[in-house]
Amino acid sequence: MLSRSKFLPVIRGIELLLAEKRNLAALGPHFKIIHRFWVPGTICLPGEEILTALWVFRGREIPLRLSLSSLILFDLLARCRLPQSAAQIENALRSNKFYSRHAANGKAGSQTRMIKRRTVKVFIQRIRRELERNFRKYGVRIDPRAVLVSEMSDTNVAVYHLQASVEWAHL
Repeated sequence: MLSRSKFLPVIRGIELLLAEKRNLAALGPHFKIIHRFWVPGTICLPGEEILTALWVFRGREIPLRLSLSSLILFDLLARCRLPQSAAQIENALRSNKFYSRHAANGKAGSQTRMIKRRTVKVFIQRIRRELERNFRKYGVRIDPRAVLVSEMSDTNVAVYHLQASVEWAHL
């Protein structure tokens, strides 16, 4: 007869996986966005640079291979949790000093990218492809369209938002 204690590690492992699955379903995946050229004592001021975005999964930080424009868009969607149209995204990137003075604290000076409303959809697709590549690589069955969500507004305009938890770190 097998003792129950022999199976406890397996049972605990299954319980952990089920809890992780429930957490992913409820909150979405977790990301960390790294900013550099940070001024100590401040948080996310104009002049900082969005260095990278990481998917945090099972204690690992997995870098997302995103262009600067995609990183800027990802950061904007992470900050503003409300759905936004391409026109609203373009306006936010132009009017918000964090994005218009991107990386100005660095030696190379400002590295801005102005994403036009007609190209927002292209960058959304690129970000989703990168999410899909990573989810598939690590065996996570999450639809990237459920993370970077597109919905139609009442005026038949696409709006976008990020369904995930996000934290920022500063170097």
